[in-house]
Amino acid sequence: MNKRTQSTAGLALAIGLLAACGGSADPVATDATDPDDVVETTPTDTTPPTEPPVTEPAVTEPPPTEPPVTEPPATDPPQPDLPEWASGAMVTVQTDTGPLEMPVELAPFCESSRSFYVAAKGLDFVTDEQVGTAQQLFAALAVLAPLAIDTSPSEEFAIQPTAARDDLAVLIPAFEEIEYDGSRIGELSDPESVIASVQGFTETRNSLQAFLIQACGADGETLDEQSRNAVAVAAEAIGETIEPDEPVEAVAGSPVTNEDVTIGLSVPAGWTETDEPVRSGRSQFVVSPDIAAFSELVAPGVLVLRGEGGFRDGGFVGRVLEFESDLLEVGCVAVDKDDYDDGIYNGQERTFECGTDGLDVRLFGGTTADESLYAMVLLVHPSDEPGIRQLIVDTFQVS
Repeated sequence: MNKRTQSTAGLALAIGLLAACGGSADPVATDATDPDDVVETTPTDTTPPTEPPVTEPAVTEPPPTEPPVTEPPATDPPQPDLPEWASGAMVTVQTDTGPLEMPVELAPFCESSRSFYVAAKGLDFVTDEQVGTAQQLFAALAVLAPLAIDTSPSEEFAIQPTAARDDLAVLIPAFEEIEYDGSRIGELSDPESVIASVQGFTETRNSLQAFLIQACGADGETLDEQSRNAVAVAAEAIGETIEPDEPVEAVAGSPVTNEDVTIGLSVPAGWTETDEPVRSGRSQFVVSPDIAAFSELVAPGVLVLRGEGGFRDGGFVGRVLEFESDLLEVGCVAVDKDDYDDGIYNGQERTFECGTDGLDVRLFGGTTADESLYAMVLLVHPSDEPGIRQLIVDTFQVS
């Protein structure tokens, strides 16, 4: 807006000076006879000169003026800080959770990382009998890891797939040597390095899942479904089928806890004897209808061990190896293995034959997500009552 100004017009003050002087009155006669003797007379009525009126100049008040309004300068909206590897070009991709805009450099890495994760997670759904399927998945991973490295937008993104590639270089020849039977890891010349590579590969896979969900719009359930499908495809290609799980009849249970309430679970009716032995400084809780017979693996019962730590510090794997060694010493034979995940604890499950007809011997458990705690469960139950296993799985917890 232009500023408005107004000047007051100057007024010229005209003053007329009037001077009236003179008149024509008759002269007054005197006795003087001398004609030159003239008496001057002055008018008797004189009017003093008048001053013209003085007119004060008119004062005009200037109209009120509004303060000037300054329009803010036009600026572009602030741009988000971009990482060094991003050019600023964006692309919209369709994800499990809907359309998602991301840097154009990131999209190929999301795709290759997802393919790698699906194959890696698929190993959790492979049974002991599916040796060919496991070989197919490991072969796929050996190809997918370098692809994820090549599509990484930066060196930082390449760290995880590079670590997975290095772990696979240890795992694949080791598993080929023992015919993909995890219970035979102890037969290897360097089992510790294989166990460390298993731990590292699992950590990388879990970190990759978190990245896919947070940065690539993936959904955890959809990833699991695709992993199962990958196993089905690999099994079909190699001629191995997956038998569907039979429905399990539920078993009613009663809750029990140890004395300091750090271990809790539900057990079937009749399991009334309890004990709290300590193993290597770690709390244990035993529940059985006959603890003495359970200790010989000839009666049903359950032992839950609580420990602090997880995969990274070797605590959980160390306990698995201790329990397996104890079972093998008393004549048990490992007949099945699988990964274990009940939503709280993630780890491993093993099934043994211990010469006791009609009883299943199982060893399972895992660590919490933050690897602050882990639990190991040794369970003996009648073979025709798989619902007992499900009851224990659904209820055991350590704190």
